[in-house]
Amino acid sequence: MPEPNAPIRLDADDAIDLHLHTFASDGTWTPAELIDKLDSLDIRVAALCDHDTQVNVVETIERGRRRGVHVIPSVEVTVRHDDRQWHMLVYGIRPDDERSDAAAFLRIMARQESTLRDIAEDARRRVEASGRPLPSLAGIVGTGKMWAHPEVLSSMVRDGHVPSFKEAAALVTELGGRFNSDVPIAEVVEAAHEAGGVCVMAHPGRPDLGPAMNAKSLRKLLKDAPIDGLECHYRTYTDKDTARFRALAGQHDLVIGAGSDSHGPGIPVNPRPFRAIWAKDLLRRIGIEVADQRDGPVWAPGMDPLAATSKKRGGRKRSSS
Repeated sequence: MPEPNAPIRLDADDAIDLHLHTFASDGTWTPAELIDKLDSLDIRVAALCDHDTQVNVVETIERGRRRGVHVIPSVEVTVRHDDRQWHMLVYGIRPDDERSDAAAFLRIMARQESTLRDIAEDARRRVEASGRPLPSLAGIVGTGKMWAHPEVLSSMVRDGHVPSFKEAAALVTELGGRFNSDVPIAEVVEAAHEAGGVCVMAHPGRPDLGPAMNAKSLRKLLKDAPIDGLECHYRTYTDKDTARFRALAGQHDLVIGAGSDSHGPGIPVNPRPFRAIWAKDLLRRIGIEVADQRDGPVWAPGMDPLAATSKKRGGRKRSSS
């Protein structure tokens, strides 16, 4: 087990995954299950990026430390820019940071958590007032979990009111409810930078969330909010997508992120071992050094991230998290 404050150094081929979720937002991994899975894949460094909450960050960091998995404190913030919603990964800020520099960012997070709970509670009231009780929510509400609209929609399905999430969402909308809360991106970036955080746009090419980021929209974004990077390696990207976003990042001197966006076992994928060298500059910004590439390209079309597994760490004994 590494010392708590020991410097983290990675080889170019060591495995990382910088975009993961737990049940604290809309995932199913518990901190213990997630660390077990990361350990089994020999992923050396990971980032917990639950949506708009950090309630599981400290526990996951500690469980990872005991298993030799370095967990970066992170969060996926729902932001708004130019009349559209985006997701932004903020790395390097702990929810228990007591420094005055972190206060503004932590206030934003507390406001988001409160707003999302209020939205979920409003949706629950609307559904139950329509004559559709939600008894399966009893095991969630009041537990301290960062519960939000996915739990309401899940309960609507479990309690037999609708056959699927899609119909549940349509019903909540019909009843006058809503689902999301976002923060102006410039406000989040300013507060995150004050706290020493690094801001990386999540999956800028994911088609189901709106038009993909392009050169024009990135220039406009950078003019309004000085983000630090783009998630250029992502579970749904083709080689063409990755090449395009790596090129955009290079043109604007932005760091490169890499993550699976795993929400649970096979949901929609398990964590993936991306090569540490792909996110070298991002990792350096948060105090993790990555050795230079010895030979060959850092990335090239056809290079399989699943083949980029790290070396076994000295045959260490695995233990329960």
